[in-house]
Amino acid sequence: MQEEIKKLFSPIKDPRVINCSDHKLIDILFIAFCTLLSNGEDFEDMVEFWEQRLDWLEEILELPNGIPSLDTFNRGLQLIKPDEFTKVLESDAADPLESVKGKLISFDGKKMGGVSPNSKGNPGLYILSAWVNGLSIGQKKVEDKSNKITAPPKLIDSLELEGSVVSIDAIGCQVDIADRIVEAKADFLLAVKANQGSLLEEVSDFFNWKDVEGINDSWEYDHGRFKTRICKIKGASNLLSPEMMEKWAKVKTVIEVVAERTEKGIRSLGYRKSFTLAFGCDA
Repeated sequence: MQEEIKKLFSPIKDPRVINCSDHKLIDILFIAFCTLLSNGEDFEDMVEFWEQRLDWLEEILELPNGIPSLDTFNRGLQLIKPDEFTKVLESDAADPLESVKGKLISFDGKKMGGVSPNSKGNPGLYILSAWVNGLSIGQKKVEDKSNKITAPPKLIDSLELEGSVVSIDAIGCQVDIADRIVEAKADFLLAVKANQGSLLEEVSDFFNWKDVEGINDSWEYDHGRFKTRICKIKGASNLLSPEMMEKWAKVKTVIEVVAERTEKGIRSLGYRKSFTLAFGCDA
């Protein structure tokens, strides 16, 4: 087991002064890694993890001077390079996933809790993650003072996307991002919202949806609430203007979803209409 752990963390170099540390870096990293996998978030959680799993950790780690303290976790993890730790996470995720071919990869941005200092103009820490079957296969930090569209291209370039379907919300509805996904030999689903005003105006034109190429509806009833969803698809070239098609050349299909909810006899609660651009994926 120790050899497997050493192999897992081999990309990470020990930045500390040689022979001046009481604890092995591999022990610190393994406990931190297990804490993250257990939904832990900070150094206090790492200490709590080893307190609850002490018998198990003593069996698989060397721990020459016992369990590291909270301050040791803090100092040790701040010294390592984030890119090296990212390589460990990526290699660990590669085994259970094997291949993303044929899978849906969802890009989702989240503001991390507890990292919003009170200083004026500090927006906090935003992380864009790529998710497959509940597992994160990649992350990129949204840089401070950026317009938040710089992170998706970097994340796309860092992943092997061939054969997958990439889903991104409005932040990813950009021509460059669509082109990058197709160049990676993947399909995409890009949500259209107000950040693309002219595009949204064209795809939401009621008269453009009179003739559709495919339609499907679904419904569900639960505790007095009745929900319906109607999905329509239409070829992009039959919906968008020539000027818009020239700009969005990679888009093959436009999808409209209308969701409506009726509760206690009152209709149109939660009514919403959304539009999505698609390439491939037989929408």
